[in-house]
Amino acid sequence: MIITDDFVYIHQPKTGGTFVTHVLEQLYQGRPFINTHKHGTCSDIPAEHQGKPILTTVRNPYDRYVSQYHFGWWRRYPDAYCGVEEMRAHYPSYPDVSFPEFVRMANSLFLNRHQRQETGFHNERFSEERRLGWHTEQFVRFYCREPRAVFQALDEESLTTGRYRETLFPLRITRAENLNQQIHDALLELGLPRERLAFILDAQKVFPEGGGRADEDRWQNYYTPELKQFVRTRERMLFQLFPDYDI
Repeated sequence: MIITDDFVYIHQPKTGGTFVTHVLEQLYQGRPFINTHKHGTCSDIPAEHQGKPILTTVRNPYDRYVSQYHFGWWRRYPDAYCGVEEMRAHYPSYPDVSFPEFVRMANSLFLNRHQRQETGFHNERFSEERRLGWHTEQFVRFYCREPRAVFQALDEESLTTGRYRETLFPLRITRAENLNQQIHDALLELGLPRERLAFILDAQKVFPEGGGRADEDRWQNYYTPELKQFVRTRERMLFQLFPDYDI
């Protein structure tokens, strides 16, 4: 996360946070600026900064799965997920895994990967076909108060009514799509001077270690109707929160 005098930025992985970090480092040169606990959640914000506005970025789940697949952190650091042995037990060709296999692997082996630990997230309220997705678990972990209890309590009724929204930290959400404009406008709304923000509109993309995809490599090319329906079902809470992503 990034802590400034004006706000806290929460960096959920694979949502454009590397670009935002680069922009904020330029914006706050010579000003109070703390870059710590890179992928810390709202619950990790230090007590002395908890009253500040919270800025974050979200991304279309369909696109984010593709980004995670190509970034390949799960290949380079398998022990941060479920380990090589477990992945190969289910997918013998690992690390040579297709995109559809990756999505299903993420929603079986990566989901609740800490469930044997006290910090684990777990939910037994859904049938196998209706289980909540990997991205939904991450969203709850990053942005809800008492996230483990919230995730455990989710059921079809709470998803339908949107009752879980009451547990969200107050967020200023920007979108990974059109991120230059989104970050510029969000910072303007937070009271930063327009003249300090002008450079953001023309800032070039910044990719994390390992690079990024070409613009023409669109996420739509990765999905069959069946795989898209699988993601739509697993991440239905996110599509309820951001219905324009369900395209």
